[in-house]
Amino acid sequence: MTVRVCIPRVLRRMTGGKRALEAEGTTLREVLLDLARENPPLALHLFDEQGGVRRHIVCIHSSTAIRPGEFAAHRVGPGDEVIITNALAGG
Repeated sequence: MTVRVCIPRVLRRMTGGKRALEAEGTTLREVLLDLARENPPLALHLFDEQGGVRRHIVCIHSSTAIRPGEFAAHRVGPGDEVIITNALAGG
């Protein structure tokens, strides 16, 4: 199933300047894997050396922030929109 993925400005140079891309998958992890497969420069920014999603990557889906540990179980549907963003830290 196709999901629309909004790309943050900092990663758009890896996508030829595109603000959004289409990716296939039924979970957030599958969607990111497909995105990285179709756009290899993104793989280094989304995944670590062990193949895990980098801990600073957060996705917004249905107005909810989803953390990397939840990506494999978090389901997405056809036509859904996912926004990739970075985790914010502070004190």
